[in-house]
Amino acid sequence: MDTNTDIEEQVEKKIEEQAERKAEKKRGFWLTLFLVLMFVVNPLTAFTYFTNPEMVLQASPDMTVGILYFLGVVSTVNVAIAAGIWMWKKWAVFSFFAIAAIAFCINLYIGIGIIPALTGLIGPVIIYLTTKSRWEHFS
Repeated sequence: MDTNTDIEEQVEKKIEEQAERKAEKKRGFWLTLFLVLMFVVNPLTAFTYFTNPEMVLQASPDMTVGILYFLGVVSTVNVAIAAGIWMWKKWAVFSFFAIAAIAFCINLYIGIGIIPALTGLIGPVIIYLTTKSRWEHFS
């Protein structure tokens, strides 16, 4: 009888612990908003790069077709990265930072200027600020 009671208590304790972890595992408004924005903007950006490259190349004359298509692929990868962050994956956060650094370098290379290139780093700052207090939830 004691072993059944012990097992029941252990099961109840595990269930309570899991419920507490789920209750604590909240994304928060700003992280959720930013990820939803990523889910909307990145596919639209990739679609524009792949379906209307002439328009983009006219707006950025120093950009090559290769860079344009690379940025289209990066926009597509960003959707997977956003999904990874949504699912609490550390690899996704690190990948987002790496992609942002690459995009920053490309922006400087194509000559958009330092200030506009720096505005591209707002996203990594938002991800950092919104994930640092929740880092224990990431695996």
